[in-house]
This record gives sequence, structure tokens and C-alpha cells, in this order.
Amino acid sequence: MEFDVQYKGEDFTLCEDFIDVGYMAENVEVKTTAEELFEIKRSHEDKAMTLIVSFPNLTNGFKMEALKLDHFMNDIQVPIHCYLIFHKNSEEIKNFGTKLKKFEVVYDYESEYGNMYGTKILNGSLKDKLTKALFLISKDGAVFYLDMQNDLSDPIDLQRLQVELNKAYVSYTGSGCH
Repeated sequence: MEFDVQYKGEDFTLCEDFIDVGYMAENVEVKTTAEELFEIKRSHEDKAMTLIVSFPNLTNGFKMEALKLDHFMNDIQVPIHCYLIFHKNSEEIKNFGTKLKKFEVVYDYESEYGNMYGTKILNGSLKDKLTKALFLISKDGAVFYLDMQNDLSDPIDLQRLQVELNKAYVSYTGSGCH
């Protein structure tokens, strides 16, 4: 394949590193929209899952998709830490974060997330931004589910996310391998 993702007829290449389902997730240092350092952790003392979602920007349908995802996740009754991550901070991103109920908005100030998770776009009009991606990290810190389409216009599959959230929640026993 000559490209990794496509959007509106333009082909984009992603960085080479990639965390796939079944691999241990990485902790990443980001900044909040208030410019405070923050670490997104792969596992938590409260045994909650983690959901990390990235978008290249808030233009076109990405803003509506993020709002729809926030509404969907706000109705989920299991413990889960949700992060919406962008490549850089802006007034638009800050203002958008105030509209969200479930997601904390952060930005990848040193490209740590983009490089470790394989979501950084390397070329074209979206260069250095993050591709649209969703990582569901189980209670034990492993990547349980990944939704990263080849065409950024394709929506995140909320029905499949619901199924994967249920599977991830009930599959953890807290006693290692089973």
C-alpha cells in the first residue's frame, strides 16, 4: 500500500510505529488545554478502562463526530477514563472542550502519542496532525480494541465500540492470565 489513510481524495502516510490490539499500551505525556502537563495512563488504580480518541482537527464532520462520541460515552455506566487528543492547543480546542461531558481534551505537545501509537500524519495538508483513531485500553493496560479507518471520512463505529466495551469490561478477572 502506498498510503496509510485517505481523506477527501488526498493520501497520507502515518509514522511507522504502531500499537496494535493485544499489545501493552503506552503511558503518554500530554498537556491539558490549560497548558498543564498530564500523563494518560494505560491502567488506573480504580481499575477503569481508558479510551483515547484522536482527530486531525475540528473542521468538517470531525467536530460533530466528537460530540456524538461524547454523548455516547456519557451514557456508559462502567468506569472509563476518556481522552480526546489533538496535535496542538488552540482557542477552538479549548472552547470545544467545555462542551464535552465525558472526554477530557488534551494535546500531544511533543508528538509522544502520535509517534508511540502510530497516529501522526507525516505528509500532505494534514502533516504533523493526528489521524482519526480510537484506542480502547482494558483495565490491565492492554489495547483491547482499535478503530482506525483507511478513509478518515468513515465514522467511528459506535455499535462495535459498545460491543467491545462490554467485552473488555467482563473479560478482566484481576488475576492475571485466565
